[in-house]
Amino acid sequence: MKVSVIVPTYNRPEALHLCLMSLAKQTRLPDEVLIADDGSGDETRRCIEAFAGSKACSFELRHVWQEDDGFRKPKIINETVRNSAGDYLVFIDGDCMAHRDFIRSHLLHAEPEAMLGGKRVEIGERLSEKAIRGGKVLNSISLDLIMDSIEHGSRKVEEAIRIENRLLRTLFHKDRISDDGIWGCNFSVHRSLFYAINGCDEDFIDGSVEDNDLGIRVLNRGGKIKSVRALAIVFHLWHAPSWGTGDEKHLHNMRVLEKRIALKQSQCLNGICKLG
Repeated sequence: MKVSVIVPTYNRPEALHLCLMSLAKQTRLPDEVLIADDGSGDETRRCIEAFAGSKACSFELRHVWQEDDGFRKPKIINETVRNSAGDYLVFIDGDCMAHRDFIRSHLLHAEPEAMLGGKRVEIGERLSEKAIRGGKVLNSISLDLIMDSIEHGSRKVEEAIRIENRLLRTLFHKDRISDDGIWGCNFSVHRSLFYAINGCDEDFIDGSVEDNDLGIRVLNRGGKIKSVRALAIVFHLWHAPSWGTGDEKHLHNMRVLEKRIALKQSQCLNGICKLG
């Protein structure tokens, strides 16, 4: 299959550079990488252009940009998917770095009516700043990461351990996704299924639960969510929280999500196609 990797970003060019470096080191390279840019400034554009022109870039790299008008991540993802050519779509956030087998793992477990989801290793603030300053990709478990975890910086380091054996995956509960559902920084889906659920819902107004909604609509359609935890691994660079559970935008998003569940909707109206 032709694989398109979709990378949402907003004004973190140093982190985006590390993400692109990790994608260039994949055991199965993407056919194309598309940056879904929700209104970043010129520094991000220059970062993308510089990487595209470097020897490190081993894939077609394209930049899909929209004007900055607040949080509109679902809208730019939909536009980026429209501009992609892949049969299979893999999503990773621009502040994450991918394990070398990230894309290969998603492809090995792909199914036509399944959305695949993984988790992420949370790199602490100190180690994230060190990686960005040094331009060093952190995409595997290391002594630095373990020590930072012991010192209460990095979190969920256990997610960095690859487990391929089916019995062990069951034993350690890696064969299932928890109640968190799909995480937007680490999931994949056939292009046809993304369109069947009508893509991302542009009615969401912050970055809290818009990714969970994708998995809910797949389930409402009769499909399934399939775990690639401990297989397709990503390492998330620290940033300050961008939303809170008590604010009005999050409450709005929760109302959209609760309605989706109650009505068992498999499509949104304001998605990649406009249905209402």
